[in-house]
Amino acid sequence: MKNTTQLIFLITFLFTSIFTNAMSFNKDKELVEGMKLERTLSASEEHIYTVNLENGMAILAEIAQNGIDLVIDIYSPSGKLVNQIDSPNGANGIEPIDFIANKSGEYKFVVRTLNKNVKKGKYVITVNKILSLENNAKRIAKKELPTQTLYNLWEASLNDKNAIDTFINKQTEKHIIEPIKGNDSDMLITYFCVPDEDTEYAMQSGGRDFLGLRFRRLGKTKLFFVTQVVANDARFNYGFNFFKLYKAGPNGEIETRDVVHSYDGLVVMPNAPKQPYIIEKEGVSKGEISEMSIKSSFLNEERKITVYTPANYNEKLPHNLLIVFDGESYGGRIGRRARIPTPTILDNLTAENKITPTIAVLVWNMGKRGKDLISEEFSNFIAKELIPWTRSNYNIHPKSNNVIVAGSSRGGFAASYIALNNSDIIGNVLSQSGSYWIKGTKDENHWIYPKDEGKLIKAYKNSQRLPIKFYMDIGLYDAGASMLGMNREFRDILEIKGYEVDYNEFNGGHSYVNWRGTFSNGLISLIGKE
Repeated sequence: MKNTTQLIFLITFLFTSIFTNAMSFNKDKELVEGMKLERTLSASEEHIYTVNLENGMAILAEIAQNGIDLVIDIYSPSGKLVNQIDSPNGANGIEPIDFIANKSGEYKFVVRTLNKNVKKGKYVITVNKILSLENNAKRIAKKELPTQTLYNLWEASLNDKNAIDTFINKQTEKHIIEPIKGNDSDMLITYFCVPDEDTEYAMQSGGRDFLGLRFRRLGKTKLFFVTQVVANDARFNYGFNFFKLYKAGPNGEIETRDVVHSYDGLVVMPNAPKQPYIIEKEGVSKGEISEMSIKSSFLNEERKITVYTPANYNEKLPHNLLIVFDGESYGGRIGRRARIPTPTILDNLTAENKITPTIAVLVWNMGKRGKDLISEEFSNFIAKELIPWTRSNYNIHPKSNNVIVAGSSRGGFAASYIALNNSDIIGNVLSQSGSYWIKGTKDENHWIYPKDEGKLIKAYKNSQRLPIKFYMDIGLYDAGASMLGMNREFRDILEIKGYEVDYNEFNGGHSYVNWRGTFSNGLISLIGKE
């Protein structure tokens, strides 16, 4: 009897010990920084780990799978499943854990397998770091902010309420340019602005992202920023637009919106092409410029023009004739600053013996460029009135290959169009970002996404090769298919037809800041001295 009692006691003790140990082994385990634990898991088991996190804290850990495909379910302090981690690496490899608490309390990490056919597998859980709110905020900022400058500014703003104003006051522009490590061809531009409280969001326009970039706030500061990777030889305009949201009513029941253009700037990258001919130079003789009008029966008006004659004009010497559209922008307003200073460019090119003697007529658009530069009447005015008038008043070479028509955007279209119809008297086209998407019909192409090829592209495609020489340039940041695409198509057709075409692309947009530099390139190409 005594032996039986002892046996029962021993069995009870062993069973209790085994059950207690099992309960101890399956008890929730607390995750602590530096912890590393190897465990075995079967298909029917779940291993539960806990960690207490304050709002904004983070835990960085990993689970190395060895023969078992694991999933980690993360539960909030209220018991809600807030995340599930299951990398596509099968039964071997690392399951990374990077979790940020958005509420304070105890979080549970449940490790299990979805493969019910597996018998057992091992894993090693390692807790690398448990980060405080401050350290986690710095970690996230370093990861999210694209430059060290922005990170330093954000960090400074945490303790210095004047950090943002100090930064802004040091800048001469609303952008900064910084190198990209390991990239010698591009650089990073950071644009910045401070929208007012009615601004719903802000957009940047300009550069290679011609549809615009959306600003975002730097932490909790008043500064907004956006970055852009740009070629280190680019030159372009940019602008900021604030999209405003106004509310009225006790509870904001009425909403109205508006767009306010807030800023214009200019980016000139370190290796942007030099523009040596746009500035007046000491010792260079100036030509004469005269504003006048010419009566046109085709336009039924007096059309204003500006005539440039080179310094020391010799009326006995035959000259090239350069006709430029949008004359107001190309230096036609005497005593006014020009977007493209044609007279200055011609003075400098002549002084350096880059081109043969040239007379220029700058044709004012008088606010009618949208209509004139694609019209038959304007074409007739140039060919049948302006050129004969110029020949009758100045000594112009009799041959067509000494006559150039030049313009930008619609002006480039006009130059190519007028030359096509009058190749017997016009032998050169200087086109800067020509608008070859234009159809000239009621169902006009969309200016960014053209449905059909342009009018001139069809016309040159269907015509015989004519004695016209072309200089064309276009910005890589110009409006996609309509501008860059159509210019390339027009170039290809011209070359297939056998035309002589000097075609160039630059890192810039649809802007006079580029055309003022490339205008001299076109003149040298077409009438330069060999």
